[in-house]
Amino acid sequence: MRQFTNLQTDLLRTFVTIVDLRNYTETGTVLGRTQPAISLQVKRLEELAGAKLLIHKGKQIELTPDGQALLGYAREILRLNDRAVANLQRARILGTLRVGLPIDYSIEHLQRIIAEFSRKNPQVTLDIRCNHSQHLLSSLHKDELDFAIAITDSMPAPYVSIYWSERPMWTCARDYKVDPDTPVKLVAHPDGCHYRKRMIEALDAEGRDWHISFESPGISALQKAVLDGMGVTALTNKTLQPGMRLLGVEDRFSDLPNIHIGLFYKHVKMSDAALMLIEQVTEGVKAFGTPTQARKA
Repeated sequence: MRQFTNLQTDLLRTFVTIVDLRNYTETGTVLGRTQPAISLQVKRLEELAGAKLLIHKGKQIELTPDGQALLGYAREILRLNDRAVANLQRARILGTLRVGLPIDYSIEHLQRIIAEFSRKNPQVTLDIRCNHSQHLLSSLHKDELDFAIAITDSMPAPYVSIYWSERPMWTCARDYKVDPDTPVKLVAHPDGCHYRKRMIEALDAEGRDWHISFESPGISALQKAVLDGMGVTALTNKTLQPGMRLLGVEDRFSDLPNIHIGLFYKHVKMSDAALMLIEQVTEGVKAFGTPTQARKA
């Protein structure tokens, strides 16, 4: 008969909190335990897992590869545990939720999920902030957001719970003519955008000249600029518009690397309301993406 190892939620909570806070003393304060008790819990979890999970490099706490592999599972186990307890205890869903959504990604489906949550939970005050992904993640790290949907260059990344990938595609207006003898006209978000970075790196790698012909932080403005013939850009399937066509190797545009979109939060900071909305967003993501449970951070 197979022998089962049970990873206790209190040990997983300590592990996730250490990763989020990067400090044993602060973890002990948050969880109401002494620092030696926190160290003993980590040791016990490592014994159960049969692997080293955390290492110290000077004053820095870092995940081992096995710790990275466990982290995504641990976040999901804690989220499900805490949602189950909240449901059984008929927890009141209230408070203020600070949610970050990216302006450099199609968020219509996510907005519908959040709007539906708001209608069903009028006692929850929503504070939704739309910005570039790098700014959202910075705000999350500073505890200025409860959770965020954001794009990163690679996955897994710190605080990510689930993520999925999509391939940007070179796009222009249907009747737009690309002149191979002139610099490529780019329609792009401001510097720092992951799409922009991929376009420029691809053109530079091929030795092609380019210049930014239109720049805007909003995706709808970029879509209109492309349709108006201002140049070419990179979009995903969800943001392509009627009247656009794709560019490929026959047009001297090589494939672009994937972008990675994730749901980011610090579990130790989560209220019952936040966990409920995260649960609904997670379920909604499955309807339009191919989410991967984060196994590294």
